[in-house]
This record gives sequence, C-alpha cells and structure tokens, in this order.
Amino acid sequence: FVLVKAAFGIADSWHRALEELESRLPSGNCWLQQGKNGRCQVLYMPGMSREECCRSGRLGTSWTEEDVPNSTLFRWMIFSGGAPNCIPCKETCDNVDCGPGKKCKMNRRSKPRCVCAPDCSNITWKGPVCGSDGKTYRDECALLKSKCKGHPDLEVQYQGKCKKTCHDVMCPGSSTCVVDQTNNAYCVTCNRICPEVTSPDQYLCGNDGIVYASACHLRRATCLLGRSIGVAYEGKCISECQHLPVSFK
Repeated sequence: FVLVKAAFGIADSWHRALEELESRLPSGNCWLQQGKNGRCQVLYMPGMSREECCRSGRLGTSWTEEDVPNSTLFRWMIFSGGAPNCIPCKETCDNVDCGPGKKCKMNRRSKPRCVCAPDCSNITWKGPVCGSDGKTYRDECALLKSKCKGHPDLEVQYQGKCKKTCHDVMCPGSSTCVVDQTNNAYCVTCNRICPEVTSPDQYLCGNDGIVYASACHLRRATCLLGRSIGVAYEGKCISECQHLPVSFK
C-alpha cells in the first residue's frame, strides 16, 4: 500500500510539473499575412508569443492568441480562409521598412501596405523605353513599377518604342542590336573572345557560305551582324554539293 501511494504521489508531482511547464510555454500562433477577409493566413510558427512573432517588424505578420490543435489550424486554413481573431503586428506605417523601390501607405481599409514607388528623380530620359520583355513602356519609371510588381528581371533595352528592325536603335554601352527570330530588335552583348578550337568537328558552315570555327564564333558573328546567319551544315563549307554527306531516314 505504501508503494502504491508513493507511486501515485510521484505521478501527481509529474503532472503538476508538466502543467507548470506548459503554462510557461509561449501561446498563440504566428502568421505571415492577414487576408482581405480579416483572417490570418499562411501559418509561420505555432506556439509563439506575440512579442516574438512581431519582433521582425515585417509588414503583414499577424498573430492569433488561441491555442488550438493542429487539426483546427488545418481546418481554418483549408476551409475557413484563415484563422479568426487575427491581430496584425503593424497597425500603422510607423517604422515599417518596405525595402528598396517600395514605401508604406495606408490603404482604403486603413491598413498599412507596401506599394511600389521607385525613385525616378534621377531619370533624365522622359520618353518611352523598350523593355527586355519586348514591350514598350510609357517611360522608365513605368518600367520600374512593373519590375517591382513581380518582374525582377525586367530591364531597359533601349530608349524609344520597341522596334522590328535595328534602324535607329541606340544600344547602351558595348551592347549590339540584334533582330531575333520573331523580328523584334534587342540589345545584346557580343562575346569578345571564343575558346580555341580543339577539334575539326567544331567547324560549321554558315548560310552565308562562310566557315566558322565553332558555334561560339557563329553566334558572335550573328551578334555583330545584327541578324541571324544560321547553320547550313556541320563542317567546313564545300563548294560542290556532290561532296556533301547525305543521310536517308
């Protein structure tokens, strides 16, 4: 009987210790954004205090106080559009760093939001520009806004509207104008040096009847010429057709 009583006493002590430990653990859930429906969306970390969740200062980070099972979190995210009672970490634009090319503004629902606002004060050319996506933009500032809105690789190709020929296209720096297979003019940087030829198998005969030491040399010539040359066949150019290898399929 004494042993049984002692065992129950130990179990009770362990239970109280676990309850005390659980009470010390941070409660609540951290989320990466608050949706337009007001609910917290995109779970970042469960079991996190509000102080820890909001420490990063990231705009959009939100927090919910309720400690709920994972099954409830799953049900909220999949079927309810997010967690209810969502508390955003940031209520104003104070001390919000949106990063380069963006700034914080209060939207119509009085919520802080990072919006694209590139610094266009140093842009001297005020006319249209041709983007690397082949589209004409009203000006460089409009292109920078489009770049900010999900097109990080977008760059200015050249000043003026996008063209179908290289006529009057002024490419910046050492780049050269080339008309691609879709008949659009682009500015590209030509390879200055091609690696040495190590095998006669690398020779190519261009459609212009000129022998090129390798594919690199052909691309470089195409780039400098400004229009496609194309490959007639592999190997050195042969003046008489009867000497060309013929394959039957």
